[in-house]
Amino acid sequence: MSPTVMVRRGLVKRCPVCGSGHLFRRWVDMAEDCPRCGLHFHRSPGMWMGSWFINLCVDQAAIVIVLVVAVAATYPNPNLWALGIAGGIIAVGLPFLFFPFSRTIWTALDLIAHPLDLDEGVAPGFELDFDHTEPRARS
Repeated sequence: MSPTVMVRRGLVKRCPVCGSGHLFRRWVDMAEDCPRCGLHFHRSPGMWMGSWFINLCVDQAAIVIVLVVAVAATYPNPNLWALGIAGGIIAVGLPFLFFPFSRTIWTALDLIAHPLDLDEGVAPGFELDFDHTEPRARS
C-alpha cells in the first residue's frame, strides 16, 4: 500500500489499512481495534507519543501563524490583549480539536515506518501487498 494513501486516510480520521471510518466512540476515545480490518491501533508501549508531538507541532505552528499575521496586519499598533486572547484560545482549543486527526495520522506514519507483521491481528481479508499497492480483500 502506498504511504501517500495511508497518510491521506489518516488525515480524514480513517484506518490506514482498510480506510474504514468510525474509529472514535467519542471525540477523544479511540477504539482499540479497527471495526473492519481488526488493526490494533496501540501497537507498542509509548505509541501515542508521536501523535502528541504532531498535535503539539500543529498547535505551535497555528499560534505562530496567527500571531505573525495579526501583528503584520495591525503594525505598528498591535492590540496585545487581543493577540494574547487569540493565542490562548488557539493554544487550548486546537489540541482538543485536532486530537483524533493526530492519532490517525500517527497510526499511518507508524505503519509506514514499521509495516504490519503477520501476527498483528489484521483480518485475513486485508492483505498488504509487498509491492506497495492497495490492500485487497480476498474472496
